Amino acid sequence: MDDQMAYAMAELGDFAAYADCCNVVPVKVFSMAEVAKHNSPEDCWVVLHGHVYDLTKFAKGHVGGANLITDLAGKDGTSVFEASHGENVLNSVRVDCCIGDIDPASVLEEHRAVAKLRERA
Repeated sequence: MDDQMAYAMAELGDFAAYADCCNVVPVKVFSMAEVAKHNSPEDCWVVLHGHVYDLTKFAKGHVGGANLITDLAGKDGTSVFEASHGENVLNSVRVDCCIGDIDPASVLEEHRAVAKLRERA
């Protein structure tokens, strides 16, 4: 199948034919139940902007300290991340750390980390 036919098949909804022809690697989709199992500094998965990141190794070199990342292990840390970073910051770690996407239907309010404000002295 040539590229033109593959694109036509994708337009018709046959994404498997398109993927086979164009060497497209399907993105793994995780549930929050799976992400929640990776909730320690030694096994740290975090959801950010709909993507799942394995930040276990990255956390050790984080400028702000590893705990800022590992505290989000097993959670959707998007709101905490947004409080101090733009989504463009993820571009530097996406290739090495992004392992898939999150199933948005599986994300419940209890899975979302909330940024805590510091009290003034």
